Amino acid sequence: MKVSVTHPKENISRIVLDGRLDVAGAQAAEAEFNAALAANPNVIVDLAKVPFIASLGIRLLVAGAQTCAKLDGKMVLMNPDDLSKRILKTTGIDQIVTICSGLDEALALF
Repeated sequence: MKVSVTHPKENISRIVLDGRLDVAGAQAAEAEFNAALAANPNVIVDLAKVPFIASLGIRLLVAGAQTCAKLDGKMVLMNPDDLSKRILKTTGIDQIVTICSGLDEALALF
């Protein structure tokens, strides 16, 4: 799992996850993901390069959303593929975090 962070706007970070968010992927991403949230709690998590999300990946995203909220920030999920979107909706993550399909749409939510 690769994690990269960019800043499409001054007060918003875009965290790009690249790889499977399975047990190994979630563990590999956790430290860098959490550091990015601590640095800026307004984040767009780009899931375009995530082909699979398992329970630990869901836990990472939910914990991240909770961290953002505690820091008076917001998390938005962007570009999940069809399988990942179905998993996120089935588990109810879409009730906690907004899911969108593009950067302009995500930026408009802040």
